Amino acid sequence: MNIERFNRHENMNVDTRHRILDLIFDLSIIENCKADNTINMLYGLFDGYDYSMHIESDNLINQLTKGGNTGLVKEIFEITAIIKSYPRYELEKC
Repeated sequence: MNIERFNRHENMNVDTRHRILDLIFDLSIIENCKADNTINMLYGLFDGYDYSMHIESDNLINQLTKGGNTGLVKEIFEITAIIKSYPRYELEKC
């Protein structure tokens, strides 16, 4: 998996960090929701790893949509759009 990097300290503002934390919390309290993979990728954003494309294609998105959590899906896509807008500084193979 190729993961691009961005400088979180230069690009991510406090509002975006709070929105990511809110998403992590919201995903963690949904019963019968297998969100561990997505939650781990959201935490990775704090370290400057751009998991946005992987988050968007995660099976969780379909699960949330089918479960009627379209507002949460919209918020996830808003965050990934913000992350995609950040400049990249290296390509790392994981």
